[in-house]
Amino acid sequence: MSEIFLRSVELSNFRVYGESYAFEFPEGPGVTLISGANGLGKTSFFDAVEWALTSQVGRFSDIPNDARRRGKDPLTRIGAPENSHRVSLAFSEGTPIDRGAGFLPPEGSIEMLLKRPTWPDIGNLHGYLSITHFLGQASTRRFSLRDPKSQWEALKGPAGVDRINVLRERVSGHGARQAFTRAIRERGQSLASASASLDQWRTLIDERDRLARLSSSERSFTPKQILETVERLAQQFLPLVPGARWRPVNIGDEPESALNQLAALFEDGRLANEAARGRAAELERLCADYLAAGEQTTQKSRLSQEITDRRIILVEQQTGLELALTAAATAVVRGEQRAAQIQARASTLARVSRAMEQLNRSAAVFAEAERQRDASQIDAERAEARLATCQTQIDAASALRGERKRISAQVESARARARLSATLRTVRSEIQRLTPIAEGLNEPVLRNRRIELSTEAKLNSDKIIRLVDELKSHDARAQTLAEAVTRIAHQLSHDDTSCPVCATPFEVGQLKALAVANAAKDTAPAAELGNALAAEKVHQEELHRELTAIDHGLAEHAQILNAITAERGREASLVQQLVEAGGAADAHYDDSAVIELRATLDGVDLRISEGPSQEALDAALADAQAAVDAERVKRVSLERTLANASSELEAARSLLTQHPELWSTNGGLLVSLAQEEENVKAEARAIGEQLQNDQGQLDKAHVARDTVAAAISREDATLATVNAELDKLAEVRREFVRRWTQLGQTGDPDSARVAQLRSQITERQSRGETIESAHADLINGLRTWQNDQRLQDRERAIVATIREKQVATEAEATERLQLDVSHAQAQLDLAQRARDRMEDVGAKMQTRAEEFADDVLKPLNDTIQRFSRTLMTWSDSSIVYRAEHHATRSELRPAILHTGADGTTSQLEINPNYYFSEGQLSALSVSALLAASTTFSWSRWRGLLLDDPLQHNDIIHASAFMDLMRQMVRELGYQVILSTHDSSEAEFLARKCRSAGIPFQVHELLPRGDAGLVSAVA
Repeated sequence: MSEIFLRSVELSNFRVYGESYAFEFPEGPGVTLISGANGLGKTSFFDAVEWALTSQVGRFSDIPNDARRRGKDPLTRIGAPENSHRVSLAFSEGTPIDRGAGFLPPEGSIEMLLKRPTWPDIGNLHGYLSITHFLGQASTRRFSLRDPKSQWEALKGPAGVDRINVLRERVSGHGARQAFTRAIRERGQSLASASASLDQWRTLIDERDRLARLSSSERSFTPKQILETVERLAQQFLPLVPGARWRPVNIGDEPESALNQLAALFEDGRLANEAARGRAAELERLCADYLAAGEQTTQKSRLSQEITDRRIILVEQQTGLELALTAAATAVVRGEQRAAQIQARASTLARVSRAMEQLNRSAAVFAEAERQRDASQIDAERAEARLATCQTQIDAASALRGERKRISAQVESARARARLSATLRTVRSEIQRLTPIAEGLNEPVLRNRRIELSTEAKLNSDKIIRLVDELKSHDARAQTLAEAVTRIAHQLSHDDTSCPVCATPFEVGQLKALAVANAAKDTAPAAELGNALAAEKVHQEELHRELTAIDHGLAEHAQILNAITAERGREASLVQQLVEAGGAADAHYDDSAVIELRATLDGVDLRISEGPSQEALDAALADAQAAVDAERVKRVSLERTLANASSELEAARSLLTQHPELWSTNGGLLVSLAQEEENVKAEARAIGEQLQNDQGQLDKAHVARDTVAAAISREDATLATVNAELDKLAEVRREFVRRWTQLGQTGDPDSARVAQLRSQITERQSRGETIESAHADLINGLRTWQNDQRLQDRERAIVATIREKQVATEAEATERLQLDVSHAQAQLDLAQRARDRMEDVGAKMQTRAEEFADDVLKPLNDTIQRFSRTLMTWSDSSIVYRAEHHATRSELRPAILHTGADGTTSQLEINPNYYFSEGQLSALSVSALLAASTTFSWSRWRGLLLDDPLQHNDIIHASAFMDLMRQMVRELGYQVILSTHDSSEAEFLARKCRSAGIPFQVHELLPRGDAGLVSAVA
């Protein structure tokens, strides 16, 4: 089967297109350029072809859609009837493809027309075409911007990988996994149920055997016997527990409840005995504590008298020691006063000595600082002279560079004047070309003719409305007559001979036949009205066609005027720029001024190069400035040193003038400081020894006095403690008597009464234990009777299970239950083995899919790199794709293949959208489309539909792109349809096609009127 080519595309009310807009294409390899300004329908044309072939518009899928608000269909032209849009495609073979306005192509017909006979069935035609035929203008439709899953979905069909993936999905996909999981879960539940039944059976047998061993009817008590015995034992026990409450046992009570009530009564008795024993123990402790408190009171009274006698003796000793302490303190005070006087004399001598040292040291420092200040002044003057010289040289160099900058600016202005002058000549030539064309279109005549036609069309429309109303009125009258005749016909019979309206006589049966015949007639509209209406409609269509032609002429005139206005605006802008560049509006400028100024600039550059460099001048200036700054800092430091030395001199003199007995301004030191210091040291040693002796005597007096005072304090504290303990013991004895009375006793605590109470408690306890033993026998007897009952229940359950399993013995029932468990386990193992086999086959098929994908992707990646080397400025980076297959999805992962300067390649794991620029991504999108189209030749139609593919490219890349397109057409027989919004770019591409000798045509879109974009032939 031969190749096919797109022959024509007709659009009706689709987006901006009006009625029957047609595109005609050569039936063979070639290039078709669709040119027009933005908004004239270039992208809508590609949308129409995509929608006609696939019923989808890919770029609309990126627009957020609010399902709560439904608007008009975006494919229907605004102002056209709803859902009136239609697209018709005609290929060189096959019937035309019509979609919209009630037309739908037969299912599967488009796939059979486009695909090669040897290619298998196509699951997603839109995915096939989007990767091998269509290149959208929107950046979001780039193949590199799609998510990895969408990339794989688009690529797997043309690559042929989807057949393996479909088989893998059927064998080990999500549905198969769910089926196996469900089967394993159900069989696991069956195994658990069978195991639970077997465990329940074994538990039933074990419990039956245990109850049989425990069963003994000899010592069992029936519930009735239990109730009677409980009541009897309670009446025997109640006298032992004063104040206990008991509810009589009834014949309908539960035996366990009665036993629990009796146990509670026993517990009350036990608690009462424990409380009585506690009271007896507390009474016994009270007796012992009371006797012990009496003995302690006697001992404490005797100790208090002894302490009082010792305290009287210590007070007499303290009086004598106070007198000795006063005499020793007076001697110490006199010695300390003499020592203070000596210390003050020594301090005065030390200050005078330090002031003399400071005076001598400051005088020397002051003289040295004055000498260094004079030397620094001379060095600072030399450094400032060097600094002035360097600054003069720098100013000369800056002036020379300023002159160079001014000349350079003049060069740029001259270049701008030459460039703007050339552009201005081109614009004025274009204005001169368009002005005669605009004047040739007589706009007033066209507008007057349009007003006349509009008025005539309005009258014609009113006449059509009137004729339609008359036809409707005629039809209504005819329908009314037909309904009346029908009603009359239904009321007549065969025997009626007289008309019910006019009483005309008829033969028998004739009146019925005439009424039926008249009711069946079709009351069609009048022929005259129909002919008149048809004639008016034909006239209306002629008026519409003439109006359309006039609108087309007016639109062309408006477009030319807009173009002239734009060129005049551009002319004014260029004139303004020329004036700003220093030129005159009517003058012509060439490159001569640029050459002359360039020669002057070269001379200035030569002078700059012969002089010292700016770096050397800056370095010399920095050194001179550093020397000046250093001398300034040094001088400031010396001034500070002089100030400090002067301040210290004044301070030393001020201190020395405070001691005129030792120093005078004229005579200096009046005494020998060394001799005076020796005398003061001797006196200080003597007074120190005297103070040490006096202080020793004072310390001894203090110690003796404090010892006696401490002894008196201890005796006072001990006496207070003993008195407090006596008071406490008296209170304790009173508390013991009060507690004895609270526990029900009289008089003082007595151990004989406690012994009587203990004997009563022992007697009640022994009687209660006898009754409690009978209660334990009742509990054991009831438990034995209940075991017998449970044994009978287990035996009945075993018999029921044997009957259910339809066996004769317990062993056979056990064997049957074990067989059920084994069968369930076998079924579960079978399902698990099947799932393991499924997963193994799925893994092998996934490996095969990965190998197949690698075999497909490697030539695709190589082809993408070859195309990108042609379309991109730098060919050191390109995109490579690899497939990743997971348990529930497959993805296409892109990476960057980078080629170094030494020819080595490395792969960068980074998203291409983060790495490449917009222009590079656009070129890579074209490369990916061309690579997929040439690698996956699934279609008989070698077509490329490219919507503004050069929007991000300069003239160099546009030239390379068109050279590649020419080769695709000439060598591979491609039919290329591409659009551009730039008229100059369209002319450039047409020249490239013309020079290569390949078939091409240019389809220019003109502004639309009120009825949308309409073909010139329409």
